Amino acid sequence: MDNVNSEIKIIEELHKCYYGFLSKNQMDDLSDLFHYPSAFKGFLDKIELVNDKEELKNLYIKLISKSPKADLDANVTTSTELKKSIPYKLRDDSYIIVMEYSQYKEGKKDLFTGRATYLFTKKDNTWKISGVF
Repeated sequence: MDNVNSEIKIIEELHKCYYGFLSKNQMDDLSDLFHYPSAFKGFLDKIELVNDKEELKNLYIKLISKSPKADLDANVTTSTELKKSIPYKLRDDSYIIVMEYSQYKEGKKDLFTGRATYLFTKKDNTWKISGVF
């Protein structure tokens, strides 16, 4: 059980870094958190695979433009609140985290509430993200 707890701490820290880099638009740092290829769905019309850091950065341009907050006036401030983050072990080399979150407009007006799932895999003894859905 200690190994599972230490692995969960690692992937939760990776997820925290991911969210921090995404929030600050630090795409070079964000792209270092992924194994390649990686799969994505989010607000996209279909599942897409990326094979390297440049493809990932280009994909995030599409993902961000399709998110609900992208439709807002540029002068409206938004914020995101992470509500729950639940990790599940799939195999010795893979976990998923299901995250519930809400996005708000100024004054805590609800803009969007949803869930995202992150796939974490261990390759060459290193945990990284391999999918965002």
